[in-house]
Amino acid sequence: MLRILSIVLIISAIALTFILGGDFGITDWTIYAPALGLTLVIILLWIIISVSNSNRRKDKSKARSEVSKETLEDLGILEINPMPSSQLNDDLYPDPLKNKPPESDSPISVQLSLLQESDLQDPPASIAFEKSYDPHNKNFAVPILQGFRTALNAHAVGIIQEMGNYEYKILGNVGQDWIRSRGDVFVLKYDMLEESQHTAILPLRSDGLQSNHLTYSRKPASVTALGISTIGGTGIYLLVDSIEEGGFKHPRALKLLEVFGRTYELLLYKDDPNRPRHEIISEEMSIARENNHELALALVIPQRAELLIKTYADFIDDIEDELEKCLNRATKKGRVIKFGELLFGVFTNGNKNSLELWHQRMQHEIKTHGGLLTGGVFVGIAIMKKEYKTADDFRNDARRALVEAYQGTNETVII
Repeated sequence: MLRILSIVLIISAIALTFILGGDFGITDWTIYAPALGLTLVIILLWIIISVSNSNRRKDKSKARSEVSKETLEDLGILEINPMPSSQLNDDLYPDPLKNKPPESDSPISVQLSLLQESDLQDPPASIAFEKSYDPHNKNFAVPILQGFRTALNAHAVGIIQEMGNYEYKILGNVGQDWIRSRGDVFVLKYDMLEESQHTAILPLRSDGLQSNHLTYSRKPASVTALGISTIGGTGIYLLVDSIEEGGFKHPRALKLLEVFGRTYELLLYKDDPNRPRHEIISEEMSIARENNHELALALVIPQRAELLIKTYADFIDDIEDELEKCLNRATKKGRVIKFGELLFGVFTNGNKNSLELWHQRMQHEIKTHGGLLTGGVFVGIAIMKKEYKTADDFRNDARRALVEAYQGTNETVII
């Protein structure tokens, strides 16, 4: 602002000089006195103001430097150096294998405490989980099955439970031409799934599934294809049929059927993680005895559980998820439950041949997809006996078998 005013004054002084020299006839040097005087005054003022501003800036800079220096010294920070990028990356994104201890030929022992069920998994005073609905109540199941039927363009959809000897119990169905209703049992003498299968689509043909196998249907000759998918490892299946020519030949039909089986499992068979484990064991024992089925309880824990906990503590949840997935893939007909940290229980068929097949599938899954579980697992198996009166009797024998497994030379022990 002051600079602008100075320029205006100089211009005014020059204009006044010309006016005096022209209009009033003044010709001596005095006509230049006003302009010269104003110019000298303005130059002097600019010098003073510039010097003053420079001193103030130096004082402010010095003050900030002193404050900064005092603050850093007070904090004990005398030198600041940038962190190397490699160290920064290690801190932000740790490599779980970078600090892995060297492998040893000697077997790594597992603490006995790891074989105990977690207190959080089976609290003594926890409240039992009670289902507020019948999982196969028609008001709940029918809308779901209707949705499956529409998506698959199926003739009928049903939920069936395997009873043994090719007998199946109907738990619910939607559609037409089923001569059996909920609660009825029918016979279907055909192996619809191979041991390694969870989902299949079976066209009716002369060298395979025949229409006379479909004893649940009023018009079996109209059916062109059958689809089936497991619902978890519960021994319950999603069954669909088609009367369309080339039924279920759409490339996405098999995948949709598998997804619907998983969806139904999540909706109706998701276990409460806080439910006491002795209640689950009692439930499985009651179901097996009611249906006259053999039952086995297998306790599974990684052979290097102690090493995994010490070295990969931040990744335990991921390791448990992978172990659970492997067990679920191997357990076609059964139930997988977490019993403690890195400790899982598997309820499966106690028949000798079925149990052997399950064990082979389970070991194959872990060796193939187990990741950090490639060291293998210890397995303790107890087969339910008539002498068992309580869940603790059954569980204690499974625990004893597991202890013998990792203390002995065999990775799997059956009692």
